[in-house]
Amino acid sequence: MQKFIRQIQPDIGKEEQSFVKKVIKTTFLTENIFSKRFEEQIKKRVNAKYAIVLNNWTSGLYCCAKALDLKRNDEVLVPNLTFASCVSSMLLANLRVVLCEINEDNYSINLDLAKKLITKKTKAIMIVHLFGECSNIDEVKSFARKYKLKIIEDAAQAFGGTYKNKALGTLGDVGGYSFYGNKSITTGEGGIAVTNSKSIAEKIRKLKNYGRMNKGTYKHSSVGYNFKFTDLNAAIGLAQLKKFSKILVKKKFIDNFYRKKLGHIKQIQFSTPNQFSKPVYWFTTIRAKRKDGLSKYLFKKGIEVREFFFPMHLQEAFKKNSNVLNKRYNFKTSIKLYKTGLCLPSSPNLSLKELNYVTNLIIKFYK
Repeated sequence: MQKFIRQIQPDIGKEEQSFVKKVIKTTFLTENIFSKRFEEQIKKRVNAKYAIVLNNWTSGLYCCAKALDLKRNDEVLVPNLTFASCVSSMLLANLRVVLCEINEDNYSINLDLAKKLITKKTKAIMIVHLFGECSNIDEVKSFARKYKLKIIEDAAQAFGGTYKNKALGTLGDVGGYSFYGNKSITTGEGGIAVTNSKSIAEKIRKLKNYGRMNKGTYKHSSVGYNFKFTDLNAAIGLAQLKKFSKILVKKKFIDNFYRKKLGHIKQIQFSTPNQFSKPVYWFTTIRAKRKDGLSKYLFKKGIEVREFFFPMHLQEAFKKNSNVLNKRYNFKTSIKLYKTGLCLPSSPNLSLKELNYVTNLIIKFYK
């Protein structure tokens, strides 16, 4: 009998168990030596000067905004099709979020529309590398220079991706990654902020640690919180990093397999990667006609797929929030992508037999 195929699962095994046992033997479970090792390895991998681990990337986004010294009611441009934490973290930082439409081909923020949203209060723009795709980096940087905007780079879903051989997440003023359980590598929960600015790094480190640079002191120079990591999380992350190159190769293979097997189907469209990028292929996504029918059909056959994020301008959480702006725009592209978008099974442990099973059923559905 065919086992149920999840849309995404982490690659967890004996290596992770071994690293976790090492932490338990130390009896020091909170943020300590293993967390520092994890920071150093991430820093080295993405070629950033500073890396600061956090309890999750939502906290990270909040800290990024605060570390840029953005003031209450300053405006930040945020893509309308993204995960809700991109908006909620900015609201938590007392900013006003200006929702902006995205491009259909690679899900990046639409700068032609963004320029119409610029006001005297616009101080930052958020890049989101949705589903591991690469946003229009050079255009955003040029746009930011023109309007004197800070860049927050949300690479939550894009750890391992590059643009012109530079790591996604390191191309703005500050950025970072999520290591939630469904990401390409995971620490269970957790995230990390990266930057090349000493000042920004110190502000984030103090924000996550009660307003102090180091533990063990009870003198706090600024207001801060407890957004700390744990060595248990770090242990899993260190084991994951050892196998990450293999995970990336498998992710690329999965994406290529889907494109090759399904590319001829007229009712399906794939994204168009930026020519200068190497996406991480966190999820392989399609825009499909009769999306709901396809989704139900696959589920009955034991295959889980996931729809795209619900657009921010339609979220009940933000509809009546006066600090979320531009909600009345029609957002045709965001709505179209939500209505047609599906994330196909993308786990690194998918077998060739399972990939053939998934693609053959999709082909059968559209015959």
